Amino acid sequence: MRSTYRGLRDMLGDRYYGCLEVATEFGSPTNTKWEYPKTNFWIDINNPDISYGPGCWSKGFNVINCANIVLARGEGIDMNQEEKEQKYGEVRFLRAYANYILVRLYGALPIPENYTNGLDGLKIPRKTIEENYTQIIEDLIYAIEKLPLKSQYGKDEIWKISKGAAQALLGDVYLTRGCMENNKEFFSLAEKQLEAVINSGEYHLEPNYEDLWFWFNTANKNGQESIFELQFGETQGNIVTQYTGCYNGRIPSLGSTHYLRVGPSIEAYLSYHPNDVRRNCMLTEFEDVSGNIVQFDVADKGFYPGIKGWTSASPGNVKLYDRTESAYLNDCSKANLYMIRYADVLLDYAEAVNLQRGPTAEAVSKFNEVRGRAGLNSLIPANANEFSDLIYQERGWEFIGEGLLYYDALRTDRIGEKVYNHLKNGITDGLYQYKGQSIQFIPKKTFLWKIPTADMNSNPALEQNPDNESDPHFPIG
Repeated sequence: MRSTYRGLRDMLGDRYYGCLEVATEFGSPTNTKWEYPKTNFWIDINNPDISYGPGCWSKGFNVINCANIVLARGEGIDMNQEEKEQKYGEVRFLRAYANYILVRLYGALPIPENYTNGLDGLKIPRKTIEENYTQIIEDLIYAIEKLPLKSQYGKDEIWKISKGAAQALLGDVYLTRGCMENNKEFFSLAEKQLEAVINSGEYHLEPNYEDLWFWFNTANKNGQESIFELQFGETQGNIVTQYTGCYNGRIPSLGSTHYLRVGPSIEAYLSYHPNDVRRNCMLTEFEDVSGNIVQFDVADKGFYPGIKGWTSASPGNVKLYDRTESAYLNDCSKANLYMIRYADVLLDYAEAVNLQRGPTAEAVSKFNEVRGRAGLNSLIPANANEFSDLIYQERGWEFIGEGLLYYDALRTDRIGEKVYNHLKNGITDGLYQYKGQSIQFIPKKTFLWKIPTADMNSNPALEQNPDNESDPHFPIG
């Protein structure tokens, strides 16, 4: 059971975050380490052996295998049936979550019918995407039926997967599938699940956005806005900081070790309204090892060390940082990772409704709840297209650094336009790691990552994804 939770944490706690964020307009490479500049420019993207892809095929199937072990061996364990079914609900949610990530990154997946033991049972062909989504949906429906509400867990179990988490994830699955298949029936199903989460009264936005983050509030893990988050602590640190740092090393003011890999793009940083409280998560100054205050300055254009001593090509993002003394002394970040927040449900709901009926009063109200918490004025979109654009941008401001925005760009078919304009503007403006580059590839909505060669070799029944073609709507070279 614990190995399934731990497997998902391992799957998503590595280079996954950095790779996907830097492949959008919301992220930029902070130096040349780990070849993230190549991800940013989509260079050699059809090579299965690149070191800068999401790197989570094998880790994802480890989660699936761990879940299958629990489901297969659980029948032989003598325990209360209701309790057993609740545990099945948890692992089926985790299996669905892993499959949902993998199917969006790689397309059609194998569906192991049992767990693997050593080298046995590794020859499993890919199914269809429809079959993959069927399994994901069946797993989540089971979880909804068997899991308790968040409020029904005791204080020490509040972190566990709840009915609301399964409903929220299923709503997102339906929303994505509707967008990818251009099928409005899925938008209606998404609306139903997301509305159930909203009407449950189990979740609320944190009044103060800063209270969501360990950097500002170390006592608010698994709070009222949290629907599902990955847990980290003194003995199991969150290493995502090491891929999203704004300093190369470890100093008291920043806590655990930072490495320069990926950060918020200057474009994204500048897009925030000055009154938007979410901008406070963009770290733009800290005390260096000598006691000097160093500051980020846009005039540096990402070149560093900057005129005010800044040590990275972009601002930091404190959503992922732990600056406590223990984090520095033990080199271990205890900051959790949000997988699903209530703000995501509100904006998913607004999007699902808009795709069916346009900007209804209820959809706009949910959208403006998120804006209002950020300190921004309410907006009244004129039509569905305008509302769609507003939701996309709002999600960028709300969820930068949380591993969601790559999927937003794909789902809404904005990835080509957004990547092209981001790279073109970076080249024109002469930004560090953009200056002198040329655009070689622009992704389409249908983009799929290649399965790594090592994983292909471990399963002889796999067929590799075909080469992706650059979107012909945008010039390259």
